[in-house]
Amino acid sequence: MSPKRHFKNLALLQPTYRFLVIIFSLLALILIGLILYYSFSQATVYLTPNFKTQAVGFAIQVIDKNKVLPTADLKEKLSGAVVETAVEETKTFPAESSPVTETKASGQVTIINNYSKSQPLIATTRLLTADGKLYRLTKTVVVEAGSKLITQASADQDGAEFEIGPSRMTIPGLWPGLQDKIYAETEDFKRQAATQYQISASTIEKAKTDLKNSLLDKAKGELNKQLLSGETIPVDALVVETLKSSTNALENSDQKEFSVTLALGVKAVVFDESRLQEIALASLPEIYRTNNAIMEMVPESFNYEIAMLDQNSENLIAQVKGEYTIKVANLHLNPSELAKMSKKEAVEYLESFSDIKKADIVIPFWTSRLPAIADKIDIQIKK
Repeated sequence: MSPKRHFKNLALLQPTYRFLVIIFSLLALILIGLILYYSFSQATVYLTPNFKTQAVGFAIQVIDKNKVLPTADLKEKLSGAVVETAVEETKTFPAESSPVTETKASGQVTIINNYSKSQPLIATTRLLTADGKLYRLTKTVVVEAGSKLITQASADQDGAEFEIGPSRMTIPGLWPGLQDKIYAETEDFKRQAATQYQISASTIEKAKTDLKNSLLDKAKGELNKQLLSGETIPVDALVVETLKSSTNALENSDQKEFSVTLALGVKAVVFDESRLQEIALASLPEIYRTNNAIMEMVPESFNYEIAMLDQNSENLIAQVKGEYTIKVANLHLNPSELAKMSKKEAVEYLESFSDIKKADIVIPFWTSRLPAIADKIDIQIKK
């Protein structure tokens, strides 16, 4: 082959090699792009559950901690102890009081006797003003001859019209010939402000409640002295018995004060309250324990009461009964259900479930759809 023809053949092959290199390069770029796409194309789905509340009751037995107990019993029963004391107190309480205006005007009167003999005047003796307003003495007095005497009088009837200023009053009950010699004068008559006292049933009950609370605080102090280091009495662990209760209060009377006597027997069951909650939650019915259930307890809803138990062969000292509220949402969701959906479609689909309150989805900026591979879809729960 001549050199000239050889170079001609090489010239023909060069474009073909160049084309193949370009094709392979493009395929490599596409392959790398696909690898990067599937490597970084990941979606995160944030779900806010639509919790439903449910009240759950429980009953847990408390075993004497000083007894040797099987390990199995301690899983379902609470270990504790009983401490007790008695407290008594008598306390005085004020009655209800309220300011009132007296219905009858009253005031001081000066009885003047210009006669030669002393003059006795009994209670209710009439005193009459020049315009016909009638008042009466409130007590019996004797006015010596040629003297003056200050005493009290009040209006014969109710009403503001009997409030008067300085006035002279005659005494109609005396012989007319003496009425200008023995008479009364006043500076004023007014309806006075007074305090009205009353003892109602609610006042008595409030006093008993206040005294009981005071005695309970005292009892807690006494009980705390019986505890070992590190032990505390749970808030609701007191069992209270009224040993004595009496009062000298008369309902609807006008007593200014009254006394209440109260004696209480107080027992406390000492146990670990956090352990009580653990056992109560562990006893939750199986209906709530599913793989798809999201559940949490509302701490402030946890409440209980204690019943002391008599001596028995099982070493039980008390029973704790109570309830708490749980929030439950059942999410039956498989990531494959969301594969290839657009972001909008996925949100609408998720929020169609009654147990899902809200859905938020984060996907890469270069795509509008969720990954085709379920493993690339990460579902997270917002509580």
